[in-house]
Amino acid sequence: MHNMVVMGGILSMTIGLISVVFLLTYLKRWKWLYKNWLTSLDHKKIGVMYIVVSTLMLVRGVIDAAIMRSHTALSSGNSNGFLESDHFQQMFSAHGTIMIFFVAMGLMFGLINLIMPLQIGARDVAFPFLNNLSFWLFFAG
Repeated sequence: MHNMVVMGGILSMTIGLISVVFLLTYLKRWKWLYKNWLTSLDHKKIGVMYIVVSTLMLVRGVIDAAIMRSHTALSSGNSNGFLESDHFQQMFSAHGTIMIFFVAMGLMFGLINLIMPLQIGARDVAFPFLNNLSFWLFFAG
């Protein structure tokens, strides 16, 4: 835990989570969030949730890429950069997994949920609860 990069990541995630919880509590949006979005069976809202999660994962993937590129830029000559080699390898693997499984596939699922039922003229998807369950399994994955 003495690595500054790891501590900075933990600190920024903690501050971000506390500020989101504070904002939801201050604006009294917990009930609205739970009833209208988190438990919704509407395919359009589920598609939007897929796209929001994919966008957040895209931000994380871009940050990982920027850290890796700055590490390689600073590791020329006798310098070893600012990341340990094990941490760089873990970040490289996580970056690839996040960009494929959480960004590319999440955006595809989101657009399919959002647009496909509207294109074929359906009012809803065949199994809306299964659609919601698949989003939450994607989110937890």
